Amino acid sequence: MASTIRVICPECEEEFTTPEESQGKKIRCKACGHAFIVKPAGKPAASKPAATKPAANKTAPSKPAPSKPAKTAPPPKPKPKTGEDDEEDDVKSYGMTHVDLAARCPNCAELMESEDAVICLHCGYNTMTRTLAKTRKVQDITGGDIFLWLLPGILCVVAIVLLIVFDIVYWVKIGDWVDTTGIIGGLLAHKGIKIWLGIMSAFFIYGLGHFAIKRLFINNRPPEVELTK
Repeated sequence: MASTIRVICPECEEEFTTPEESQGKKIRCKACGHAFIVKPAGKPAASKPAATKPAANKTAPSKPAPSKPAKTAPPPKPKPKTGEDDEEDDVKSYGMTHVDLAARCPNCAELMESEDAVICLHCGYNTMTRTLAKTRKVQDITGGDIFLWLLPGILCVVAIVLLIVFDIVYWVKIGDWVDTTGIIGGLLAHKGIKIWLGIMSAFFIYGLGHFAIKRLFINNRPPEVELTK
């Protein structure tokens, strides 16, 4: 069994035992928390003899005074730890080893493609609108769907060609097809009627052509149909 030595705390004078191997090393008092170097405790000082009081008169007996409870001193408060105490506790501090200043998504904290990127490629978060993109399940677009979508535009082109052909034939052949001597034939073959029919055809051609260009060139794919189930 390892031998022990008596040690007295220089702060609170608390006496306790510690292994003999700790002599010359720094330990901490269990009572007050003060750290000090272990030194063997000296011999306890001889107690002073108690002062003798003169004997009381035997003829005058007195009642013993009521004993009062001894006041106990409050336990010493532990001292706040200093830098030396932290070194003694061998507490390792955590320091900053690497700083990453790359742009990250505020929603998923993943790295953005660049500092100017707007959409996060990991979660779809939009940093401008502060909204999260949602995935949708849409119906597949087939060749038949595309043909049906483009069919009105094709019909508009056919109608434009027919109107142009009608105007040319009307201007050239109307006089040969009707009797210009009659009232109705003369009215149909009149130059003013031909001009008004040409102007009306031009308005129709403009509207049909505008629709055909949008359907066949600008918006030539049918809209996506979202599946509800």
